[in-house]
Amino acid sequence: MSAMNRETEHRVGTRSPRSWRWLFALLAPVVPVLVGYDVHFQLTTPVLDFALDERTGLVYDVPQDSFADWAGLMPGDVILTVDGVPFSEWRDPAVGNYPLEIERNGRRLVLELPVVPLVKVNLVSLVVAAAVALTFWGIGVLLLLRRFQRREIRLVFLLAQTFAILLLFPLAHPAPWVVPTWGVALSSACFYLAAPLLLHYYLTFPVVLGTPRQRRWGLGVVYGLALASIICWLVAGGTVLARLGAICAILEIVAAVVVLIYVYLRRATPDGRRRLRLVVFGNMMAAGPPLLLYILPIMVGAPYRMPEWLTGLFLVVAPLSYLYATVRHNLFGIDRLLNRTLVYVLLSIVILLLYLGLFLVIYRFLAGDLLLQMMVAAGLTLLVGLSFDWLRTRAQRLVDRVFYGGWYDYPDVVETISDALARTLEREQLTDVLTHQVPELMQLHPGQLWIGEQNQSPSHPATQSPSHPVTQFPLTFRGRVHGLWIVGSRLDGDDFTADDRRILQTLARQAETALSNVLLVEALRRQLDEIRAIQRQLLRSREEERARLARDLHDGPIQTLVGLNLQLGLLVAELDKLATCPTPPVEVLKDIRAQVRQLLSDLRQVCVELRPPMLDTLGLGAALRALADDWSAQSGVKVRLELPLDTTLRSLPGEVSVNLYRVVQEALTNIARHAEARLVTIQLTWECSRLVLTIRDDGRGFVVPADLHDLAAQGHFGLAGMQERIALIGGTLTVESAPGRGTTVRVVKNADFRTSMD
Repeated sequence: MSAMNRETEHRVGTRSPRSWRWLFALLAPVVPVLVGYDVHFQLTTPVLDFALDERTGLVYDVPQDSFADWAGLMPGDVILTVDGVPFSEWRDPAVGNYPLEIERNGRRLVLELPVVPLVKVNLVSLVVAAAVALTFWGIGVLLLLRRFQRREIRLVFLLAQTFAILLLFPLAHPAPWVVPTWGVALSSACFYLAAPLLLHYYLTFPVVLGTPRQRRWGLGVVYGLALASIICWLVAGGTVLARLGAICAILEIVAAVVVLIYVYLRRATPDGRRRLRLVVFGNMMAAGPPLLLYILPIMVGAPYRMPEWLTGLFLVVAPLSYLYATVRHNLFGIDRLLNRTLVYVLLSIVILLLYLGLFLVIYRFLAGDLLLQMMVAAGLTLLVGLSFDWLRTRAQRLVDRVFYGGWYDYPDVVETISDALARTLEREQLTDVLTHQVPELMQLHPGQLWIGEQNQSPSHPATQSPSHPVTQFPLTFRGRVHGLWIVGSRLDGDDFTADDRRILQTLARQAETALSNVLLVEALRRQLDEIRAIQRQLLRSREEERARLARDLHDGPIQTLVGLNLQLGLLVAELDKLATCPTPPVEVLKDIRAQVRQLLSDLRQVCVELRPPMLDTLGLGAALRALADDWSAQSGVKVRLELPLDTTLRSLPGEVSVNLYRVVQEALTNIARHAEARLVTIQLTWECSRLVLTIRDDGRGFVVPADLHDLAAQGHFGLAGMQERIALIGGTLTVESAPGRGTTVRVVKNADFRTSMD
């Protein structure tokens, strides 16, 4: 049976026998009874609240604001008698004030000796001890009532009761000589018992290790050693055997830590690792400050920096972490908090070491130069500020990869990938998100993404191997499979957990939406390309139709009118020879001929406007010169032309030539209507591999919209048509103008005209 199956069996289990319930029911009230007893003990136990030699009566120390201080006792006083009885014979006093005779500096004084209940001296310690013990007890009982059938819960209950009793008497009695003897023995016994219970707990939570037989033998030996240690301590006191028992308990605690590390690195699921991290963090918070600020200073003989009552409050964090890790099912939020806390603790340590090293350098080498000290400190502060984000990123990676192993931030993965998918409009972007960003954030092997049409298989299907199995998610669009997301395996070699699969399924659903957006955008772009192609074809067709119409008018009606005009001319000449004929017919014929000539002129102008004949015969340069001469003659505005050689323009594709001609034609029309210009300059030049057309006037100008697409909305339909023409041939059009400063229209067309001709 695998470890995961054993864990499932262990957690579900069956109902415990009734005898177990009776046993735990008897154990449950032990801690409240002990707390109540200790409260009664301190209420009824009289004590002196100062330190003295009980044989000689010499006062060693009188705490400030104590009852003895209020009575006037001072260090160095020697107590002679109490209530008329020599101090050496005074025994078992009751609570109250007694006449006291002391000797101070060779003089005898009479004072009152306050004998107070122990609770008045230890009130804060008693309250803290009771609160700590009842917290441990309450958490254990709460878990036991909710989930008695689970073995690890029963172990937590026993651990909580053991630690509650272990801490109660030492915390409630800072002065060890006033602790009940049996209380000291009970606390010591709980110390020896806590170590095997802790080892037992980590052997079964969050993963059950070993077979039932192995656990029974191993734990039997551990509990047997604990029982032997308790007996040795009770019988032998502080002998070598008792010390060996303490060493054995310490070794059991070390073994529990080793098991915890092994389970965390090798056996625990991601959810189990989150629970272990929370437990470890709670234990570190509970034991770290008291160890550094209270226990270690006492061990080295230095004054401690933390009062006893605050030490007790820190210890409460440990059972709270066990409660939260055991009861809560979703630990994403607290795990994220622990991760961020460790990152900033690491950053704080690095910055502290930097500043500590700086001050040591200043103290050693720059002790007398205040200005240089300030400059160095300011420089270091600036360096820390500039590099903080880089340091934070590196610290985050260090915590994630070294301390957490295969951990990744579940909410951050969903948030980051969702944001990236929401902004995805290209296949390349979608491929990068699913095959690179997701594996990087979730610590997976690189994946693959196939996108195709319905019923089309991937060109390179993923092959599964025992070492790197893959998971596939089909991506549908409009009810049909259009994509396949192939997810690589985990880098640590483990199978996907339920949480991993749930997140991947969530991302797959969002990837379907992103794929739909990509395919819709591609379809829209294809439609736009089709519309542009249709527009180009319409433009070509329109120009071809105009050319055909011009040819038809030239070859048909115009030729007929030419013949008619010639015939009328001959007829008029014959009539002029007839002197006897009346003149009215001649005048009529002359009027007819004049009308025919005007009709011929109008038709020729229509032909020129429909399709300038010079474009097809002489090229764009000649057509522009003719257009400029005609327009200048009609409008009275001077036109200055700057054109390249005609030979360089004859090779232009017809589509490019006619559209550039139309742009100049439309620009001159706009100038005549609106500009009130005196000079128009038309430049057509080659700049490197680009053809640049510039039309500039000195008219009154106008306000150009920020976006040229708004030209039509503001009534500039001529400019909008010009922009549309230039866009169809793949060029760009810009307009520069301002009121009173004229207008400049600039067209740029790349010299590679093959695209526009396709």
